[in-house]
Amino acid sequence: MATLPEVISNGELPVLDDWEPLSRKRILRYFDRSLEYADVSAYVSAQGELLPDERIILVFLNAVYTQSLATVELYCRYVVELLNYARKPSFSVTARDVESYIRQCRMKGLKPRSVNTIIGALKSYFKRLADTGAIALNPTAFIKKRKDGAGISLPGNLTHSLSESEMLLLFDRLAEHGAPQRDILLLKTLFMTGLRGEEAVSLCWKDVTVWQGQRYFNVLGKGSKERRIYLPDEIDEGLNEYGKLTGTSPNQPIFGNLRKPSRRIGRHALYHMVKKWLTTLMNRPDVSPHWFRHSCFTYLASKGVRLESIQALAGHASIDTTMLYNEAAQLMVPAGTAFNKSHSTNKKNRIRLGSSQIHWVQASHGSGDSSSQNQWEGNRPVVHPFGNMRHRHSRGPARSSGQGLFAHVHLICSR
Repeated sequence: MATLPEVISNGELPVLDDWEPLSRKRILRYFDRSLEYADVSAYVSAQGELLPDERIILVFLNAVYTQSLATVELYCRYVVELLNYARKPSFSVTARDVESYIRQCRMKGLKPRSVNTIIGALKSYFKRLADTGAIALNPTAFIKKRKDGAGISLPGNLTHSLSESEMLLLFDRLAEHGAPQRDILLLKTLFMTGLRGEEAVSLCWKDVTVWQGQRYFNVLGKGSKERRIYLPDEIDEGLNEYGKLTGTSPNQPIFGNLRKPSRRIGRHALYHMVKKWLTTLMNRPDVSPHWFRHSCFTYLASKGVRLESIQALAGHASIDTTMLYNEAAQLMVPAGTAFNKSHSTNKKNRIRLGSSQIHWVQASHGSGDSSSQNQWEGNRPVVHPFGNMRHRHSRGPARSSGQGLFAHVHLICSR
């Protein structure tokens, strides 16, 4: 493991009369180069133009790097912001400096979860300095994360997800507005596969594989964990059409730059693309790419998909994390709605769920009894979770009851 560079002589803390602000972009550039070296300490020592704190941060970033550039960028951002705020090198930062910086973050209006992320990054940084003996005292040792209302959030991040009707409306408006085919396919992929934004923009055509007659994405996810993601028919067909336009060279990114398809887009470009379309078409500037992931798992849970299947799709290490989406799905259709008139036994009734409508259609089969009940599975209508976004019933097989009646679910989006 890489060790911290020697930047202190005679045990004295460095004192800078004129603080030279650290540049996050500069540090990240050096970090990208450092990945090419097996011995990070040797690389850092050879860079004579680096400031002492830049050397320390570079070694730290390499130590926490696990194929997630997003994590590296966040850690670098918060450490650099703290040092620039305190105008002190790492070895002279005090607990008061950290507390003052955290308080300023709260005063800026950052949400408790964002502040806790900052605290976690700083605690990791200074703990490593303390563990390696670079500093005697950890200035973040007694700084605790706060809940501050974080528990008010609905389970499964239901407040950070879009309903099925909102998704349908979004894709309709994207088509009507003439959005690029890449943007439509990318947003559908986020929703129908639950991929993280960084995972989606990192995909190359070589990551599409065939297994047991079905096509999948081979994904290297968070923590360098590999998983296989099934491609629903609509995504599979969309990829085939899009590949004819852009080419499907193995190392070419699937969702590349519009002008230069061979050039990969970053997660920041994806973030701005989502903001642009959701603000323009849905007046929802609060939506980010990760909302599509939450929406996917909450939707699947609401359709009765097994939690173990959702866990495998999401790449969750613990089933407890996946359980949150099951709780969110229950909130989408509360048990108390059974007392509403729309849940009467009259088969001609129209069942309203949000802004969507579900119609039951019966077809006589043989001499079946027309008074028999419609077919349900687990108290939910039979809907294929990955059916066509507009005609989802077309994927679901006809299910006959003991009396020989077929029950089909037609999902119609309210205009």
